[in-house]
Amino acid sequence: MEIHPYPKAMRNGQLIPVEEATIPVTTSALYGALGVYETVEIVRKRPFRLMQHLLRLDESATASGFTVMPPTDHVADWLPTLVEANGIEEGLLRVVLVDLGEGPATYFLYIMRPPQYPREWYEKGVPVTTYQGARSLPLIKSLNTLVPGLARRKAQSMGVHDALLVDHYGNVTEGSNCNVFAVIDGVLVTAPYGAALEGVTLSIVLDLARELNIPTERRPLPAEEISTWDEAFLTSTRRHVLPISRVDDHLMGVGPITRRLMQAYEDLFWREIG
Repeated sequence: MEIHPYPKAMRNGQLIPVEEATIPVTTSALYGALGVYETVEIVRKRPFRLMQHLLRLDESATASGFTVMPPTDHVADWLPTLVEANGIEEGLLRVVLVDLGEGPATYFLYIMRPPQYPREWYEKGVPVTTYQGARSLPLIKSLNTLVPGLARRKAQSMGVHDALLVDHYGNVTEGSNCNVFAVIDGVLVTAPYGAALEGVTLSIVLDLARELNIPTERRPLPAEEISTWDEAFLTSTRRHVLPISRVDDHLMGVGPITRRLMQAYEDLFWREIG
């Protein structure tokens, strides 16, 4: 995934040129993947569900054994300065917390130009493929993204939107940087807790499904049963709810449950953004 950052970044709350937001090649943050991160959508200068993202960052940092000073909720205090310094209305905030071997973990913040997804993708869905491999320690959003990166390369080589990861048990767990839902016989199904990253958007969609009285299940999704999927979609910070039109050779339409959740998510998003 190409990253196109705006010119100003932050290190521990201090503004710096983005080219100075670097780590040494010798640090364990790089060769040991000792870092965690979050990506937050900013629209109209306002971050969406920032505190929910920071809570997950805290959980990832704690699970990684990091000493964190100051607390991650200081990011909320720093963010307006970073947004104003870059003179932007919208973007994707990346918050990276890395162990540089200097005591407490170091914060880096920068804002990327957001990808633009065509309206047609939401109307007709996107094709995806599958990839044999699983994220390491799925409940920690760490810098160890080798498997997701290889999955994205496969998808790009095939000219499809993304690749769904299939673990060593043969189950679909998630996308390369997104969660996946399937609709099977009217039930909305996603991977069990602990099998995939617990996405912020995933949790919102599950809440919305309950509000809409859509039955939900957290259970394995065997890849050999993809042909039984009536509908499917991806969820992520920037994608929101993005329908799938094809998984490998299995075609599907943008069905009624997907459409209801797409609309419910957009209504919630714009209501909170204001």
